[in-house]
Amino acid sequence: MKQCKRAYTFLSQIQTFPLFLLSLSTRKRILIVLFSYVLAVPALWFFFPQLHNVASMILPIICLCWLFRYWGLLINMLSTAVTFWLVYYFLVGNTESQQAFEQRVVIGSGISFLLGFTICLLRTATDNIRAARQQALAAEQKRLLALESEQQITIAYEQQRNINELKDQFLLNVSHELSIPLTKLGSSLKQLENFQEEPDPIKKISWLNQALTSQETLVNLVNGVLNTTMVVSEIPQAKPEAVDVRQLLQEVLLHLAPEDVEAYTIYIQVPEQTTVWADPQLLQQVLQNLLSNVFKYVPRQTEVHIATTQANSSSPICLSIQDAGPGIPAEELPLLFEKFVRLRRDLTGTIRGTGVGLYICKRLMEAMKGRIWVESSGRPGEGSRFCINLPLFSPT
Repeated sequence: MKQCKRAYTFLSQIQTFPLFLLSLSTRKRILIVLFSYVLAVPALWFFFPQLHNVASMILPIICLCWLFRYWGLLINMLSTAVTFWLVYYFLVGNTESQQAFEQRVVIGSGISFLLGFTICLLRTATDNIRAARQQALAAEQKRLLALESEQQITIAYEQQRNINELKDQFLLNVSHELSIPLTKLGSSLKQLENFQEEPDPIKKISWLNQALTSQETLVNLVNGVLNTTMVVSEIPQAKPEAVDVRQLLQEVLLHLAPEDVEAYTIYIQVPEQTTVWADPQLLQQVLQNLLSNVFKYVPRQTEVHIATTQANSSSPICLSIQDAGPGIPAEELPLLFEKFVRLRRDLTGTIRGTGVGLYICKRLMEAMKGRIWVESSGRPGEGSRFCINLPLFSPT
């Protein structure tokens, strides 16, 4: 089998050798022609007296006409005439009549011309085929470039469309979040203005408290947007270290509002001494954001399961938070971790948000070389399962 393959390779190289000669420079082509004459002339000198033909001159004819085409044919005819004259003068002499030799000259010149002209035609056909092939390759390359350019335009258009959708989503979110506290603030100030002479100070204090609460809500909203802008402009630098997952979860729950934590039945299924390689502050912020979303969107008096899993002893740790909330529609899952994105059902609800919490979680996980994703059937009651992957800490 190997011998057949080698023979096929050898035959392929022989087949492409004439085309390889056309890629040589003019100087190398001239050297090949001279070498062909070096081989042909001694053969002519030794074998002509016995054979009475100039068959050895075929090699220079082929080289000249193939490498230089019609100029080679002209040089071939001149060299053939000189060769016949030298043969007659040095090798034939008086051994053959001049008339018989002239007949040989005419026949040999005709054969030489026909052979050279045939080689020139083959060379011309080869050049035409190569030119057509190059044109086809150039046209194909041009088509591929046009197709690539069209694909890039399509990708750029899709990116721009996504950006525009995110902008519209952001404006819708912010306008919705701003409208409620602004309306309350305006209503409270209007009450204070219309009832300046109101004798009841308790009402004035109530309206003032409402105005201050609305003002605080507006400040928190603006600060959240500014914090998101900082995260978007610069990826936070993680300082990883060994982190005990169970201990960190307990600290996160202590920092959350007690009334929120007590409103749910939280099961922590994390083995002792489960240690990951992460930045404790960034990981704590991620867990706080995820649990805050649970307390914000999931009905109270339901169960929340926090667990860790591991495929094998050397694989990353997967920490998941499973709730029993309304779930997330499948068509909205791909955009859930983009900035300023909120679910459609939340835009018309009473729960306020800027749509940046999960985006911040994604950026923080990327800074720690981790990953975050969500799994949800979208059916009410089956909830959602948010998962984060972190490298396992392995002491050396």
